[in-house]
Amino acid sequence: MSDFRVLRQCTFICCLMFSVLPDAVLAISGDITFYVNRVDLVSNGSYARWVKEFQALHPQAKVRVEGIADYEANMPKRFDARNYGDVMLVPRDMPKQTFPKYFVPLNDLNLANQIYFAANWEYEGKQYAYTQGVIAEGLVYNKKIFADASITKLPATITEFYAAAEKIKSMGITPIALNVGAAWPLQQWDKSVMALSGDGNYYASMFNDMEPFKIGKPYAKSLSIAHKIFSSGYSENDFVNNNWESSKQQFIKNKVAMFYLGNWVIPQLIESGANSRDIGFIPFPLDDSGKSKAVLNFDWAMAVSRYSKHPETAKAWIEFVITKSNFADVAGFIPTQTSRISNMPQLAEYMSYEPEMIQAAAESNDFIRLANIAGMDFMSGNYIRNILLSPDFNGSMEYWNKRWRRAKSHLNNSH
Repeated sequence: MSDFRVLRQCTFICCLMFSVLPDAVLAISGDITFYVNRVDLVSNGSYARWVKEFQALHPQAKVRVEGIADYEANMPKRFDARNYGDVMLVPRDMPKQTFPKYFVPLNDLNLANQIYFAANWEYEGKQYAYTQGVIAEGLVYNKKIFADASITKLPATITEFYAAAEKIKSMGITPIALNVGAAWPLQQWDKSVMALSGDGNYYASMFNDMEPFKIGKPYAKSLSIAHKIFSSGYSENDFVNNNWESSKQQFIKNKVAMFYLGNWVIPQLIESGANSRDIGFIPFPLDDSGKSKAVLNFDWAMAVSRYSKHPETAKAWIEFVITKSNFADVAGFIPTQTSRISNMPQLAEYMSYEPEMIQAAAESNDFIRLANIAGMDFMSGNYIRNILLSPDFNGSMEYWNKRWRRAKSHLNNSH
């Protein structure tokens, strides 16, 4: 066969192959960059493995993953400079009306009916981001310490929780790490109001409340629990320094019995040296009703830059992370795709309580603005730390009611 005939036959076969490939597959090509907050998953090689799996599906694509330490503080400057990659995590306080300025819609992925929190980053009917994982808030406990304390019945009420904490404290062990010095873990007490009220959209009603910190209301109830834990000596002694990393080691060394956090912390404890079978996870009993409630919260959400040169590849990466990778299991999340089941035994224990599931709604821009005007660093923990350090809890609640009313008045006058 002549070289010309061979060349012509090869050309025909190649053309035939590409003609039967769907346009979507052909479009998945080019280099993209993904900026992530989980530096640990970059350094331990997890992202490298997921990139390899993605590129096996899309050989013409190349993904570069870059971890950003202190993501929330360092990413805004990248947005200002249009240097935020092809895929990135949406800053929590970014107003929805700015989404079209920075991102492209993801509606054409057709994932809305398959995932949790699909509408949380929606603006004018267009979905601009999807969460990378779902979090169940609860009580992470050290099974060895509970066994040594002869706590055979796990706390199902707040009274039983305090009794367990007192018993553990008497052994010279810290019952629960609040991480007051780090501050950000105190955001749990911002989230607890949804469980106490049974309303995933509680912040919307709080926006219209002139006294949301009044004694007896969800916020005061939540913060009173944190205050009692702190004032009773059930938490760590050092409330000045950021001891987040060391608190995990204290848990592993059986010197800290509990955390009140999301399930995401469990893989971090295991990665740090804990044995999975020594870690338990149950709903936090915030009252004496004996009824379990689970607040399902969203983690950071992935979006595609409107300035990406390869938006289809960027979208395919998001779809891969959500529907094909085991990111959720490795990172410690409930999978975003509702049909996928977590392989974490601790989540199976948690769900065995058959808790009432409360899906958290996204906070409105107006609520975030109001909280900022009031000086309430929502979900950051510093204002909660100040409340814990005050010996007068009731006085603190009145102080925050005054700040809230003043902020409401300012906001109303500015409209």
